[in-house]
Amino acid sequence: FTKFKMRKIFLLFTFILFAQFVYCQTEQDLSMLLGGMVKSDKWIIRKDSFEEEFIGNVHYENEMYKISADKALSKRKAKTYELTGNVFLSRTEGNTTITLNAGRVFYNQKKDTGMVNAAKKAQVKIVYTTPEDVYTLLANKIEFSNKANFFKASGSVQLSDKENTLKAKEVTFDRISGVFEALSARPIMLGANKDGSYALEADKITVNTQTGKFNAAGNAQGWLTLEKDLMTKENLKKLKE
Repeated sequence: FTKFKMRKIFLLFTFILFAQFVYCQTEQDLSMLLGGMVKSDKWIIRKDSFEEEFIGNVHYENEMYKISADKALSKRKAKTYELTGNVFLSRTEGNTTITLNAGRVFYNQKKDTGMVNAAKKAQVKIVYTTPEDVYTLLANKIEFSNKANFFKASGSVQLSDKENTLKAKEVTFDRISGVFEALSARPIMLGANKDGSYALEADKITVNTQTGKFNAAGNAQGWLTLEKDLMTKENLKKLKE
């Protein structure tokens, strides 16, 4: 029960390496999106420095992507792109949608790395919606490297689906090895569904999403309750029969 559910929740990390939010496709320059396609109150072109800046009600939308922010800055020579203020990113493909809300998103196309920061008194929020479930990630800061296949979320991190919740100060995910780690003073996992409920607390929680191996290290403790073992009216009736 717990291994299946824990492995399921960590699969979210295979979907939230989201550089594709910042530019249309992995191999396509974001500058292709800029210019007449992006709407804003003000558009500044700095030819000498190969920069374009969009200010006020920045908006871009096509069949797959939606991008909005207060400001957008494209440095074509450096190949860096930055969105600031009320940042919203959305990507829809088929019957799945992933959205991001943040205060700032920065992407370096040359290095294929990026960073997402929360707005004041808020958190970065990523929601991945499928027909089967809704996965949510909350954090104060997110860093990722597509070349290194590495993802890190830090600061009051919470990862959840409809049945499970993980809380930690920092989580990391290595896409190549499939290893996910949750670190905190005491990271904690909680879950419940029709089959039962569980809680787990440890100094460090590690999951290999490729093999399904799970490890809770450092004074691990918790509980597991199966619905079939509870003394409910229905279960008591079955026992009498």
